[in-house]
Amino acid sequence: DQDGSMVPFHALGRRLADTAARGGRLGRAGIFFFHNSPAEHLYHDPALVEAVPIEQVVRAASQQAAVLIFSDAGAARGGHSPERVALTRAFLRRLGRDIRHLAWLNPMPRARWQGTSAGEVARMIQMFPMTRRGLSGAIDVLRGRRPHAAE
Repeated sequence: DQDGSMVPFHALGRRLADTAARGGRLGRAGIFFFHNSPAEHLYHDPALVEAVPIEQVVRAASQQAAVLIFSDAGAARGGHSPERVALTRAFLRRLGRDIRHLAWLNPMPRARWQGTSAGEVARMIQMFPMTRRGLSGAIDVLRGRRPHAAE
């Protein structure tokens, strides 16, 4: 997730992307960006200029692909957006048809998710807070393992 409430987390997002691309043991990493919730496109660049249709991204993914989403899902500002939730639900359903391992990493603590779009999205996908334990749990999911106990 890029811009808006995620601006304070851009450096962390870059570090996650760099780690996945260079040092991750999960295999080859494709890094894509969106703002708030993906609709029809993802972007190759953080400026959200180089659009790629979601269908194209999913078709290019291998059967063993895993997806890690890094977004506050509305928790940073404490908002609840039915439109954001609906777009995210459609996106996750689309991914889920072809990709078995999906995890969501949220830079906001779990206590901030309740009553926000993030709380609703967390019921659709395994969402983890951006903590050492949360990151470990998300990686477990991406590897097809059961995550350790939640925080």
